[in-house]
Amino acid sequence: LKPFWIKESVLASVVSSKCVKSCAKMLVGLSCRQGRALPAFRIAPRLWQTRLFCTPSSNQANTEIHGGDDIRRVKRLVADFSVTTNALGPVPSAVAATKQLFDDLEVSTVTGMADGAASWGSDKQLRTTVATAAAVEHYPERADEELELLTAAFLRGEDQAKQTQQQLIFGNGASELIDLLARAAPKGDFFVNPHTPVQYREYQRACKNTGRKMAENVKDASIICLVNPNNPTGHFLDRPEMEAWIEKSAAPGSWVVVDESMLFWAGPDWKDRGISSDFIQSMNMRHIQIFLVQSWTKIFACTGLRMGTVLCPTLEKRNLLQSMQVPWSVTIFARTYLKAALQDEGYLETTWRVTPNWRKHTITHLQRLHPSWKFYGEPWLSWIWIDTGDAAVAESVYQVALGCGCPIRYAKFGYDQPTVVRIAVRRPYDFSVLYQALLQRECHSKSDVRAPFGTYADVDPSVVDGVRLVHIDDLLPHEETLKDRASKLTDYVRDLPIKILPAIIVDSQYQVVIDGHHRLELFRAAGMTIVPAVSVNYAHEDILVNPPGIKPEMQKETVIGSAVRGNLLTPKSTQHMVRSRGGHLLPIIVLAPQIGEVFRHPQVAAM
Repeated sequence: LKPFWIKESVLASVVSSKCVKSCAKMLVGLSCRQGRALPAFRIAPRLWQTRLFCTPSSNQANTEIHGGDDIRRVKRLVADFSVTTNALGPVPSAVAATKQLFDDLEVSTVTGMADGAASWGSDKQLRTTVATAAAVEHYPERADEELELLTAAFLRGEDQAKQTQQQLIFGNGASELIDLLARAAPKGDFFVNPHTPVQYREYQRACKNTGRKMAENVKDASIICLVNPNNPTGHFLDRPEMEAWIEKSAAPGSWVVVDESMLFWAGPDWKDRGISSDFIQSMNMRHIQIFLVQSWTKIFACTGLRMGTVLCPTLEKRNLLQSMQVPWSVTIFARTYLKAALQDEGYLETTWRVTPNWRKHTITHLQRLHPSWKFYGEPWLSWIWIDTGDAAVAESVYQVALGCGCPIRYAKFGYDQPTVVRIAVRRPYDFSVLYQALLQRECHSKSDVRAPFGTYADVDPSVVDGVRLVHIDDLLPHEETLKDRASKLTDYVRDLPIKILPAIIVDSQYQVVIDGHHRLELFRAAGMTIVPAVSVNYAHEDILVNPPGIKPEMQKETVIGSAVRGNLLTPKSTQHMVRSRGGHLLPIIVLAPQIGEVFRHPQVAAM
């Protein structure tokens, strides 16, 4: 099938028509991302960029603003920090299984008559292409027993899979099921989680859409909506606390909806930390119905496919919800993806291992940069709720994140928390882009720094990875400094009419200082926290630890190991050199651009 292009004039006429505007959005959303497309459909990158800058964060009436909306507002997306999906990205085995459905395509050519008057064999016969793709053209089964059993076993274990299967209902993401629960619950007011200032607003929206009002007292509510762990604040009640609160607070005849979508991140014992099946049964005997909601789009990073479930307290309640649900709300593609994802044990094991480490890495760096910020949430969650304490700062951080292609969630919109931002956990490489932008923001907000970077050293371009601003606490020295040399350097800088020094040179992988230990001490003594540095590819063969012939020979592994372990070498143990493209060995300081005006920082200028 050959790709075809939509002309700008055609797209403009489509978008201008209200009746097909949603279809145009769906078409663009399904068919392209940054100019890429499904094999049989393509849209020019320029048209995609036009959508980016014309689409507001939320343009539909009575809908909540969500993370993920702002990726349409960036010129080039690096990573989406505004959604709480798994930092590992989609499950590779599940993507492959879903792709197989599209690959199951047969295309044939048939010969037919141009009109009824023509006869077979005439010149008016036409060749027509006919395609067959079962997963695309046929309705999916109304029930998928294999998926039901896999999901039931995942949630409650193999021994309870059969019983749990009869209590499960699947939907087009958790949002459809939240809306369904609000419509099906007994008439009356609603109540939301009282343990946090805000929670996921879809529950509130769904209840209000059914004509319900917020109850002042939980005992007066016919439906109680709890998100645990709570998104967005990260607050979490373990099983004993949550069950005790429900038992004490819920009135007979009420429904209690507990959204445990983010509980999957808690680790291998996550099943022991949510609402138990025994508790659900005991509450059922008291005519209090507990429904557990799961969003699979977060843990398995498949928001584009949409898949959610509700574990109902009884078969009767499952049948009630199904009777009110539209048929075929879950596509065969979402079903296939979830089946494969549920069976990929390695994906979850990796998630439990790396998410806490990446989250800690993010918080550590942000705390260094902003010690006054407050960070909330369990250490295993996939996001961080951050109170900056200042609405102007929060908005500035939000704008900076957009500018560097790393959109974050600004809690002013949707949650009415103007001083707060939510940042998703992402791999350290992606976070480094956002962190660099925040470093630059902080540097420019505290001084009128202007640092003309550049070097004229004739070396292999792959030696230098880049020139950037770094936080001095992120740097690891590999050798001690000489006290008298540091004081002499301070005196030298004080006497300079124009304060100019070379930048620090660091290893790009571990942030080990290669050259500039005494300059780093000067910056630290002056109270500076953000300094310019040249990142180099330390493993490059053109970088030498010492000039040839110096004994004993020093290995690069020794330099890195000393820095990482904190066992510093004696002063001047290394004299790093770099080989020019002409073969000459030069002191590595030639890679450092002269940084002028950066010392207009008031504390340095006072020296």
